[in-house]
Amino acid sequence: MAEAIVRRGAGERLVWWGLLAVFIALFAAMPAWRGYTPAAVATYAIPPEAFADKVEAMVAAHATGEVVAEGIPVVRPPEGDVYVLARRWEFYPVVELVEGKSYRLHVASVDILHGFHLSSDLDFLLVPGAAHSFTVKPAAGDRLIMQCSEYCGLQHNRMKATIRILPRE
Repeated sequence: MAEAIVRRGAGERLVWWGLLAVFIALFAAMPAWRGYTPAAVATYAIPPEAFADKVEAMVAAHATGEVVAEGIPVVRPPEGDVYVLARRWEFYPVVELVEGKSYRLHVASVDILHGFHLSSDLDFLLVPGAAHSFTVKPAAGDRLIMQCSEYCGLQHNRMKATIRILPRE
């Protein structure tokens, strides 16, 4: 009788070890299920005023003349560096990118702590005095939505913007 109890206990342990092995395997495979590789994000120090100056220079050079309802200008920069700043409760400016071209987006907060979530690819914290940069190459049909992912005040839920993707000319 005692042997039956020992055998049953050993069998139960074997079941638990097997379940643990399956759980670890499934957990390790999660990134492959999504088919997702996070983009490489570089971070560098820059004073908020200096970053705001870069944004304003880009707006002055590449504004389309269109202004959205909140008075935010629309820009269509060439391939290369694109600057977007986060501030209560907006992303500035509205950006238009051409499909198939490569852009280096630089994002920074100029006032308080914000989060930056881009579609399902990126999510990081924006701290004043630091900028983050990453490469984006939009494809036809892409929809890139920027959203604040860190509570930043009463109108936090409004802090969302779409990067417009234009067809290649």
